[in-house]
Amino acid sequence: MPTTQLFPQVIDASTLGAKLTSPIFFPVGIEGQGAAAGSGVAGQVYTIRTPSDADTILGATSRLAQIVKFALTRGASPVQAGISNKTALPSLSERQVIWDAMASDPAIRVRVTDSLVQSDLVAFGTNLNNADAIYNKQMGFCGMPTGTAKAALLTAAGAILNKRVVLVGPGVYDESSPAVLRDGSFLAAAIAAEVAKNGDPSNDLDRWQLPLLTGIEKDSNNYNLLRVKTVGGVATNDFEDLLQGGVSPVMSDGATGVLITHLRTTYTTDGTFDSLMTRIIVDQVFVDVRDYLTNNAFLRQPNTPDVRGRIQSGVEALLLERRSWIRPKDQNDGTKGYNVQVTSSADNRQLTVAYEGTVVRGISTIQVAASLDIPV
Repeated sequence: MPTTQLFPQVIDASTLGAKLTSPIFFPVGIEGQGAAAGSGVAGQVYTIRTPSDADTILGATSRLAQIVKFALTRGASPVQAGISNKTALPSLSERQVIWDAMASDPAIRVRVTDSLVQSDLVAFGTNLNNADAIYNKQMGFCGMPTGTAKAALLTAAGAILNKRVVLVGPGVYDESSPAVLRDGSFLAAAIAAEVAKNGDPSNDLDRWQLPLLTGIEKDSNNYNLLRVKTVGGVATNDFEDLLQGGVSPVMSDGATGVLITHLRTTYTTDGTFDSLMTRIIVDQVFVDVRDYLTNNAFLRQPNTPDVRGRIQSGVEALLLERRSWIRPKDQNDGTKGYNVQVTSSADNRQLTVAYEGTVVRGISTIQVAASLDIPV
């Protein structure tokens, strides 16, 4: 309708379309193999907002397009997708070109690779550490091929052994009819989408329903590949064994769905990051403090007691808002707080902002301790 119309009238100019996104708190980057038919170029990263974008740019038949669509249809839009090779299985050096590009992007917080090769996944973790070296706080999700046994998953986690990598498994069945068994990279994308949408790090996603998945991989007897069972009269919990070994398994919900059990990093040297929640909290508190200092232009302010006092009070208030993530500690005056200290270097060119607190952990188990009497 032209804007020159003089007749007074209310006109419907609305449009209706599918919305393939939820609020994204941790933007996603996915690397993998494209297809020759796609318009994208190997070695480049593209912003993919819809499944049709994925088909056009990455190639409809490509493994990368399928994994990206796995994330998009679960609400993680847009996705940054990097094509490491279009005509063959990417080499490690080709993958690292994309990994370096994503590691250098401070906007990307969640990473996925389509590689199922253990040595690649070890290098993937190293690249995430490289991102941390330039203060880009990222976490990576990856998986193994279908048919990977419990022991092999544990071996892979032990090889990766990284504070920023989450190894998931086993394979899962998608929503197709008939359902298609998907490997660990697809599961990694599905879980990455849920983490990306979760704006509350105090929610560790334990027993969280994964949408559009209908079951986990089966064994030769058509039982769930991972389950709680007895073996030779000994109680065996596959999920607990894997979690203790650095793997984040999913489980059947008992019907036609899939649940996260618990998300952890592959780092098992100590219990520091045996919950992904603690990794996210430590990273996010730094990011929030950094953004507060940057966005309020403190880097342009004079190094004076007044400015240092403003920084101290601002950071204290910011941490207090996040007390469900990081708990205040007892102070010397008997109060609870974060002991924020802002100190200057001798030449006044640098400030050090220090704070302390205790990272909040989620509930892992609940014991029911009944004491009952039966009259006889």
